[in-house]
Amino acid sequence: MITSLYIKNIALIKELKLNLTNGLNILSGETGAGKSIIIDSLNFVLGDRADKSLIRYGESSASVQVVFSADNLTDEFKCMLDDSGIERDDFLIIRRTMNENGKNECRINDTIVTLSALKRIVTALVDVHSQHEHQSLLSETNHIKILDNYSKETNELKDKLKLSLQAFRNAEKELKTYPSIDERARLMDILSFQINEISDAKIEEGEEEELIQERSRINNSKRIIEALSTSANNLSNDDGYSALAAIHTAIKELNSISKFREVYSNLAERLSDVKIELDDISATINSEAEDALNEAHDIEAVEKRLDVIRSIKKRFGRTLDEINSFLTKTRIEYDRLNFAEDRITQLESIISEESAEIIKICSELHKARVNCAIKFEKAIMLNLAELGMVGSIFSVDINYPEDDSILLAKVDSNGVDDVRFLISPNKGEPLRPLAKIASGGEMSRFMLGLKNITAELEGIDTLVFDEIDTGISGHIAKVVANKLYNIAAKRQVLAVTHLAQLAAMADTHYLITKKEEDNKTYTYVDPLTLDQSLKEIMRLTGADINSKSGLENAKELKQACDEYKKKLSKSNT
Repeated sequence: MITSLYIKNIALIKELKLNLTNGLNILSGETGAGKSIIIDSLNFVLGDRADKSLIRYGESSASVQVVFSADNLTDEFKCMLDDSGIERDDFLIIRRTMNENGKNECRINDTIVTLSALKRIVTALVDVHSQHEHQSLLSETNHIKILDNYSKETNELKDKLKLSLQAFRNAEKELKTYPSIDERARLMDILSFQINEISDAKIEEGEEEELIQERSRINNSKRIIEALSTSANNLSNDDGYSALAAIHTAIKELNSISKFREVYSNLAERLSDVKIELDDISATINSEAEDALNEAHDIEAVEKRLDVIRSIKKRFGRTLDEINSFLTKTRIEYDRLNFAEDRITQLESIISEESAEIIKICSELHKARVNCAIKFEKAIMLNLAELGMVGSIFSVDINYPEDDSILLAKVDSNGVDDVRFLISPNKGEPLRPLAKIASGGEMSRFMLGLKNITAELEGIDTLVFDEIDTGISGHIAKVVANKLYNIAAKRQVLAVTHLAQLAAMADTHYLITKKEEDNKTYTYVDPLTLDQSLKEIMRLTGADINSKSGLENAKELKQACDEYKKKLSKSNT
């Protein structure tokens, strides 16, 4: 429910905060005081078109904030908030601003949201109705939902239908993935070739990198062989002019003088160790030189292997993991096509069985809706009669395709019925869609009668009625007040009215006034005490402010409303 409405710089409102209560909240006031501004402000914050003309004269921006209690949010609604990235709290604060340049911003719990996201969220929280704007009722796409909410049987059947539809569509979707016999044979040849090509290649992890290094060595083999040969020749050669020959000579000379000092002997030993190491290095260099000579002849084999690896990578994956993944999927697809006949037979059987089940459920769903529609029509016409539309006829028009092929092509989670509400408000007139009802008073009464039946079914906690009592007076005004309170007994209702009977029914009564201060005009909204409410009821009846009979009449109206509330409360417990 709405706990508060804050308006700043909208039309004649400078700044206003309206605290709302549960039950029936009535707003009344003189014509031109600004009753429509409150509804326009509420519509704006709930996602209506941002009209710059709403900004108060002399101001550059305007804003409206509405606060909803989050006590009774459904799990589905909580998921909607989570999906939109909106943090949940004890309250849901919706704020919208606009400036004179036409820019506007929407926030929910301080999170910026798009206008479409705002509308999607508030649709589940509040429903605004005016004489010419009965959005949810005039949309024929909602009629099937309203009718189904009136019957448990239809919802149980729809749950069964969803399961059959899912199985049917999954089978159809999979069946479409199987090509013809000839095409399967062609594809299997391709898949078999790909499987064998990848399997025969036997590529190992890191093999390409090793081959690239090997190719580099081979391509530089001449330089490598020259360097190794030069190194080997400098260490050891037959001419006696090498490092090893020089070391050998040095060892011999040091040994010849070792008897004179011990250090010469030690130096000879150290050089002997160096000679052993150089002998080993020389042997390794010679071996590497021989290998380099042999490798120089293997360049063709390396290039050929690299071509194989790169060809596989180019067609089947950049990495070995991707290639193996492709191989696995290819083998699975090959097996799927190889055993296609068995699976196709199985899928065709599923489609046949589920088709029959869908047709059966749709037929049962249609019959359930027809039966439900009879009860629904009676309930609506009873409400309309109570509201003074005795000669009215209300009908639920349900169209059902008799051709099974058309049924299966059209079916969705709601079945195949086209449901729309028709009405003849006056005896002798043909049934017409709701949107074709000419009289605002008739539309208001029909909507109120329907809301008495559907408000709880729709699951919306707050309903706003903007002068839906237009064209209503006398005894019917009393009935309208009763009907409005029937809704308010279980839902929060905010209603703008000019009828004393509705004002007397208020749980909380607000007065909208317009005042001039410092050559400027301002609109105010104030909650009324009981005495103040009685005076406003007197004004609405046309009584003089000092009229004793007018006051007594207002008290009688209030007392009659209080008695109706008590009676309704007892019947609901």
